[in-house]
Amino acid sequence: MTSIDDSDIATAQVGITAASMDLSGRQYLLIAIGDAPSVTAKVEKWARDLDSAHRAVALHSLPDGAGVAHLIDTSTVGVRIMIAGAEYEVMQAVAVAREAGILPCELFIHISHVDVINVFCPHCDTAIRATARPDHTIECSGCARDLLVRPHTSSHRAMYLASVA
Repeated sequence: MTSIDDSDIATAQVGITAASMDLSGRQYLLIAIGDAPSVTAKVEKWARDLDSAHRAVALHSLPDGAGVAHLIDTSTVGVRIMIAGAEYEVMQAVAVAREAGILPCELFIHISHVDVINVFCPHCDTAIRATARPDHTIECSGCARDLLVRPHTSSHRAMYLASVA
């Protein structure tokens, strides 16, 4: 095995991380956000796969993304970060990782489900938390414009990008 690839799994594609996780890392930080059984199962599968490849694994379960920065700060050079959870929390964790200098090729995610997303209004710089998906129209709470949610995401902002509908 040279990589972990979940491309056969139905996972939301937010385009902010690697398509597969290489096995060249010195340490693998596996983070389960939330307590959904599918999240726990995914992270445990990653741990088994990495263990069978004789890789160092640190497994963490967090109720939300609040502890991600500390886990990254205490990790070593060569770390690979794998995060599973609901889309909103995973994207928040990815933004924290990117701010800490983690590259997209060092991140691998699995989105278990989507409840709400953050959408960025480029007209008034407002972040809107909405129950929406790409190609849906929402109203900006900052400027009251109708916005079309685009499938594009910003890993630094942890948001979907929007434009005037």
